[in-house]
Amino acid sequence: MYHISSKSNLKVLFPKVSTHGTPYVYGVEDLSIGLLFVARKDDFDLILRTDNRGKAVVYECYKNSFEKIYKGVSCSIYEVEREGFVKGITGWEPEYVNDNRVNILTETYVEDLHSRLVREENEGNLTLHRYEDSLEYKSIVSDHIVDRLIRFKILDSQRIDERVLNHFGKIIEGLIDLRSGRYL
Repeated sequence: MYHISSKSNLKVLFPKVSTHGTPYVYGVEDLSIGLLFVARKDDFDLILRTDNRGKAVVYECYKNSFEKIYKGVSCSIYEVEREGFVKGITGWEPEYVNDNRVNILTETYVEDLHSRLVREENEGNLTLHRYEDSLEYKSIVSDHIVDRLIRFKILDSQRIDERVLNHFGKIIEGLIDLRSGRYL
């Protein structure tokens, strides 16, 4: 079991409150999946999925987003005992949680996460779809972005993140127009 952190030299992992609102230590069995979650990013940068084998599949939402997010980012890979970790709590299949403190067995420092993830890709541990200027690819990204804009109620907020506006302004304008009522 792995826990990946931006902090090095840890000896024990303590449960912390994250997006799920409950203090947990998070873990994964698939190292490449864990590596994808260390750097700061959100659903408007990358689409993260798993394939039928449980391996990570990544789509860039805009050109070079993968490199922009991971290049120059360092982290530590902590190997921990599997005992105490439970699957199925967070709603995401690859994720395990433990509500107790967890002792670290080993630590491996990664100086450049981008290089490490490219290695994972080359070894077949993840699939990376780099941004393509094709209608088929853009359709995948558009479906994802529209879903996130609606699900997260981004269009209802008073202020939309400038990064999101820069990359997806036309989609946002189109959705605002569709919601105006003038098509009914």
